Formats: sequence, C-alpha cells, structure tokens
Amino acid sequence: MIVPRQKDAWDELYRSQFRPWKGVTSDTVFPFKKGAKILDVGCGNGKTSFALMEAGYNVVGIDISDVAVETYNRMYEGRMKAICASAASIPMEDGEMDGAVMIHVLEHMTEEESKQALAELRRVLRPDSRIFVRVFHKDDMRSGKGERIDDNTVVRGNGIRYRYFTEAELKTLFSDLSEISMRRIEDKTKFREIRSKIEAVFEIP
Repeated sequence: MIVPRQKDAWDELYRSQFRPWKGVTSDTVFPFKKGAKILDVGCGNGKTSFALMEAGYNVVGIDISDVAVETYNRMYEGRMKAICASAASIPMEDGEMDGAVMIHVLEHMTEEESKQALAELRRVLRPDSRIFVRVFHKDDMRSGKGERIDDNTVVRGNGIRYRYFTEAELKTLFSDLSEISMRRIEDKTKFREIRSKIEAVFEIP
C-alpha cells in the first residue's frame, strides 16, 4: 500500500470536517502549575488548547496541518497561537516551555517519529516539566481496523495512520522519564462498544 503523506491527509481531514475531534472532557485534570506555559502537541484546531487556556495556562500549539493551524489562529487570535511545525522539529528555544500535552498524537506517529518528538520535548521543556499523554489502548473498539502496513500500524480510508498501545509499550517509549501516573479509561459508546484509552503523566528528570 502507498501511504499518503500524513500532512496532506490531515489537511484534507480539516478541510472536510470543521471539528473532527471532541477534545478533552471538562473534568480533565492537568498536572501543571497555574500560569504555566504549555505546549499543545498536535493541537489541531484548538479544542484541547482552549481547555488548557480555560484552566489558567498560557498555551502555544503546534500541528503539521496548515489548515488546522489557520483555523486555530483565526478562532483564538489574541488569546492563543499555533505554529505549523512537526513535533520532531519544534521551532522553540531550549527550555522555553513549562509542560506539554500529547492528546491522541502518538497514535499517528511511527516509532521513530515518536522518539524524535520526545527528544524535542526534552529539549524545549524545562527540567522537572511534565508531559500529559493520552493514547488509545490496543483493546479499543477500533484497534486494528484499516489496512495493515506493519505489525502495529493500520491506515484508514482517510489516509491517516493509526497505532494502538499497551501500558507496557507506553512505559517503554517514555522509559527515560519518570512516570508520575498511568491509568486506563474505558467508555461505552451509545452502541455499547468500548473506547479504551491510556492516560499518563511523565516528568523530565
């Protein structure tokens, strides 16, 4: 299978759907100090960024989709900003940010891209900063659905890559950081299927 360029696939998704994701729920508790400068990795059109801003944080978003970033900056002009950039090459100074969130972002990266992104986060975050992560678990209702391109990854009809995690795999990816917390979240859909997620917080030593 020829996998579409991921930036093109995401641009097309955001052109066709104004709000493709629900973002975080109102009861999400972020592990950052009030007023902290937080990087929203894979910010899309800003729903998680908005929740962070409402919770009292200063937010900067990054996303590979020009379309999503343009929407974000138009909607939140003067309150938040987003930059079109890859998580593997963040255009920020060393130690510029106080924390980061990655909400359903790692699912769309290869293992190598994930490692590059975490190396960049270690660079742009201050020591003792925390990273708030949420990924879909391998028990999720959609796990494995799509055209398989390797043992861990499928491509859906929209051209976007997806991979799903176990707790052990997430721990391994963040093995050089301190694990603060990790929990499994399971929600039933109206069709009685299970959406299964892992939510974790890691701290940079």
